Amino acid sequence: MKISDFSRYALCVCAGVAVPAGCGGASSSGFPAGLSQGLAGMGRPFAIGAVRERPLGSTRPSYSAKGSLVFEADLDQEDVNIYRTSDLSKNPPPIATLHTKTGCPDGLAADKKGTLYVSDECNGNDVEEFPKGSTIEKTIITDGTDSPSGLAIDKKGTLYVSLYPAAIVEYAYGTTTPSQTIAGQGLKDPLGLALDKSDNLYIADFGADQVFEVTYGSTTVTALNLKDLTEPLGVAIDQKTGYLWVTDGRGNKINVYKLGNTSPVEEIPGNGFPYAVSIQNSGKPHGTVVTSDADTNAVYAFKSGQYTPYATLTDGLGDPTSLLITKL
Repeated sequence: MKISDFSRYALCVCAGVAVPAGCGGASSSGFPAGLSQGLAGMGRPFAIGAVRERPLGSTRPSYSAKGSLVFEADLDQEDVNIYRTSDLSKNPPPIATLHTKTGCPDGLAADKKGTLYVSDECNGNDVEEFPKGSTIEKTIITDGTDSPSGLAIDKKGTLYVSLYPAAIVEYAYGTTTPSQTIAGQGLKDPLGLALDKSDNLYIADFGADQVFEVTYGSTTVTALNLKDLTEPLGVAIDQKTGYLWVTDGRGNKINVYKLGNTSPVEEIPGNGFPYAVSIQNSGKPHGTVVTSDADTNAVYAFKSGQYTPYATLTDGLGDPTSLLITKL
C-alpha cells in the first residue's frame, strides 16, 4: 500500500460538511492535498474534525534558543513542539510549543538568523516565519504556497518548498513571492527536502518512488535511482560525512547511502512507518540524527555514525509530520 492510499488524507469541514478533500476538492491523483498521519489503513483511528483558527503562539511568547534543539511538527497536536537535544534520552516534555495559523504544521526549516519556518497545510496553505526564540509568528508567506510540505533553506537564505502535487518553489531570502518554480521532469509527489554542503537539493518523492537531485543553480531534475527503496518520504544529509538518510514508509526501513552511490551502506529496520528525518549540521552534537515513525508516534535519536537509536521521544507527540534538529 502506498502513502497515497491512506496517509496523505485530511478531513476538512467546508460549509459545515466534512469532505475527503483539502476543502477545495479532490486532486487529480484521487486524494486530497491535506497531509494526515491518521493512517486508518494501518488500523489506527483517524479523526481530525474541523480545521479551526488557532491563536498564534503559545502561552509563553518566547523560549531559550541556546544549544541544540529538536522541533517536531505534530499534525495531531496541531502545533510544533520544541525539545532540547541534550535531554532526549530522558523523554522530556517540550520546553515550548508554538501554534501555526490553522493547525496543520508540516515542513520545518531554519535560516542563518535562527528564524524558524513552518509550512501549514490546511485551509491556510502558507509558510509561517517565527523569529529566533519566539513562539509568535512574524511573517506569513501565502503567494505560491498551494499545499506546502517539505522545506529547506540554503546558505544564501533561499527557501525551497515542496508543493502537492508536483512542484518545488523557491523564494529568495527575505521575499514572499516565488522567484522560481521547478516542475515536471518526473516529479509526482515531492515531500521531504534536504541540501548537501554544496547546496544541491535532494527531493524525496513518494509518488515517483525516487529521490531526485537538483544541482545548485539549476532547474534540471535528476533521478538518483537509489536501490532497495520503495517509498521515500523524508531525506536528510550529513554534510560532514556525505551520508544520505532516506525514510521508506512502505518498506518500513531507513536507508543510508553514501552520496554518489546507489546501494545503501546501511538498512535500519523501521517501527511500522518511518516518516521524517533530520540531521544536525551546525554546532554540537554534529551529525546527530532524529527520525519519526507514524505508526508508533515516536521520535528516535541516533548518534553520529551509529544506527541504533540511543533515545526514544514520545512525550507530547501525536502524529509527527516533520522534524528539524539544529542549533539556531
